[in-house]
Amino acid sequence: GLQSGVTMYANWTLVDENETHVSTHSFGFETASSQQEVTLYLEKIYTGSQFYKVLIELHDSQGNDHGSGEISFTIFKNTIQQSVSNLLVFGDSLSDIGNAKASILNVPDVPPYWENRFSNGEVWIDHLSQSLGITTTHGSGSAVGDNRAFGGSQTGQGFAYLVLPNTGTQISNYLGNVQSSIQNDELVTLWAGGNDFLYGTAQPDTIAANMDSHIRQLAQAGAKEIILPNLPPLEKTPEGLSKSENQQTSLRDGVISYNSKLLNLANNLQTELSIDIHYIDAWSVFNQVLEHKAALGFSNIDQAACSDPAGIIVSLFLPICDSSSDLVTNPEEYLFFDKVHPTEKMHRFIGKYVIEQIGEADTDGDNVVDSIDKCEWTSLDESVDEEGCSWSQKDDDNDGVSNGEDICPDTTNLVDVNQEGCSPEQRDSDGDGWNDALDPCPHSTSPFDYDEDGCDDDEDEDDDNDTILDDDDSCQYGMIGLHSHDLDADGCHDLEDHDTDGDYVNDEEDAFPYNASEWKDNDGDGVGDNTDLCPQQFGNDTTAGPGCPDQDGDGVDDTNDAFVNDSSEWQDSDLDGFGDNQDACPNTYGSSEWPKGCVDGDNDGWGDDVDRFPDDSNEWLDSDNDTFGDNQDAFIHNPLEWLDSDNDSFGDNEDAFPYNSDEWNDSDSDGIGDNLDAFPYDASKWQEGGEVADSQNGTLQSSFLNQNQNASNNILYGLLISMLLFLALLFLSIRLPQSQQSHSSLTSNQEVSQSLPDSDEERETAFETETIY
Repeated sequence: GLQSGVTMYANWTLVDENETHVSTHSFGFETASSQQEVTLYLEKIYTGSQFYKVLIELHDSQGNDHGSGEISFTIFKNTIQQSVSNLLVFGDSLSDIGNAKASILNVPDVPPYWENRFSNGEVWIDHLSQSLGITTTHGSGSAVGDNRAFGGSQTGQGFAYLVLPNTGTQISNYLGNVQSSIQNDELVTLWAGGNDFLYGTAQPDTIAANMDSHIRQLAQAGAKEIILPNLPPLEKTPEGLSKSENQQTSLRDGVISYNSKLLNLANNLQTELSIDIHYIDAWSVFNQVLEHKAALGFSNIDQAACSDPAGIIVSLFLPICDSSSDLVTNPEEYLFFDKVHPTEKMHRFIGKYVIEQIGEADTDGDNVVDSIDKCEWTSLDESVDEEGCSWSQKDDDNDGVSNGEDICPDTTNLVDVNQEGCSPEQRDSDGDGWNDALDPCPHSTSPFDYDEDGCDDDEDEDDDNDTILDDDDSCQYGMIGLHSHDLDADGCHDLEDHDTDGDYVNDEEDAFPYNASEWKDNDGDGVGDNTDLCPQQFGNDTTAGPGCPDQDGDGVDDTNDAFVNDSSEWQDSDLDGFGDNQDACPNTYGSSEWPKGCVDGDNDGWGDDVDRFPDDSNEWLDSDNDTFGDNQDAFIHNPLEWLDSDNDSFGDNEDAFPYNSDEWNDSDSDGIGDNLDAFPYDASKWQEGGEVADSQNGTLQSSFLNQNQNASNNILYGLLISMLLFLALLFLSIRLPQSQQSHSSLTSNQEVSQSLPDSDEERETAFETETIY
């Protein structure tokens, strides 16, 4: 028994008659009492077998076993029967629905038998008639009726026991008295021979020959389709089991031999006579039922449900019961109702088997045969088309998913879909508002999606979508999106970041909130203590000595500045007093002014590299390249002249009178300068009037010669005085200190001065210009 209110679980497995696994399922239920009835719903399980078994194991939620069991049952596939106009039945008591009862025998008794059948309910022919939609009536002799089967009859012509028309006689009477021919659409059943073995000749060859004759007679009359069952294992009936072992063996062997002959006969005649013969293997059916008796609920398969009859005549000729016989209370559990006749349940099984064999398979029962049915297992409540497909089974959008399963019926052709028929664009598997084609996480399980990017927060590695993974993001749920202002790249926008520069010092306490390397400034000079070389002293240096004093504000602290008061200089690599910025030779000690800081061998202020006279402190330039320095060159831009002895602005080289400042040209070469010569282009005269003009040897000529002589003497005296003055000036220049030397010299009463340029621009032009005073 079960305890009430307990959750139980049933695991069940379905196998067919070959123990082949069909399916496995489980379900849970709540117990209401010590006994619990549950219902198993099985569908789409048919595999071609008739017999199935469900194996069940029961356990509770803790896994404790509460027993096991099995349920057996039978299944027949649905079939569609061809349309027939009539059913003609010939044979014995297995098919008799009232002929024996209507005869002088008046058997069987009702009750215990049912409505004149030799069973306790409908016989197999009733089930066949119902399946065909035909109502069959019994009739014998000259009476009208399509069911001519007669209880106790045997094969062949004549009468058994003088009153029971045998099968051949049944056929002849029907053709002679009811209708002489059989229509093409009439179905004929022919099941006989059992009484031949139990109460007749028991000769397989004779019985088979009789059956051959019967089939030919029917075919000759026009029959085109015949149902021909063989005989069941008669030795296993209560009547057969009542015989001796040898008799049982003989009976078994005779039936097996007959069945084999009947099969060959059916195959041959079917070809020979061009008819359809449905050979029904009743022998195998009965044996399968005996093996799988539980499937039909049989508990007794070898005894009769009713006892032997009290009437002597009936008991001698017919193995049946009568109204005086005792009947068991559970005949539904018996295979045999009397000694040879099956119970209603067994007849129903035989009937369904025959129906299955003669019809065209329609496994899903949709009235479209399997051979043309393109849709298996159509639901019984759905209408189908000519191909056996219901609307739910069709695939209108050709996506490979039937309409009934397709929740996206308008999928574009040739697009991959899921089992529900939806393409990624059509489905939103996690219901987050993103279709699966766009959703980076189409199967999210949580409704929480902070950045609404389609991935729930549990699976989203970047919840605020700022390209910084959550494991590294200090603001996992911060401002959504890529941060244009995130100085320390910690995932927090600067507006929400309490430590903007990521130096682990809160912005409110950080003197440099945007500089991760600084956070304190003890001296308040704007240079953080980590960088400040003078952290306790206010300073304005920002480069060489950041945070230290810098008087000239050149960015170099005073300690390292060689020129603390010159903002343009701070280093003197060669220690020559010229800062490296202006020193043309920063790595060579020098005193030159032009260029600054280079070697100046003659100390004239001009570096040796640019000094044309590096060993002459009085000269440094030679503008006209005449080897005479500009300071002494009277003509610094004329390479042909350098002296002007008489200071008349005409160089000595071209001056005809270099020592006479009043004369310089003598055009007629008469020794008289053009300025004095009245006739500068006439060498024969030079003065108007006078003796020379009147007489070439007169007093005036003598007087002129004397005058000319005096002039020559005056020139010599001038030269002598000039030389003395030059020597005196030279002596004075040597005696004067070099720092006070005058950069000038006197030449032939002419003073020439070349001053040193004071600026870079003047120095650049000093090589090209001269000044004459």
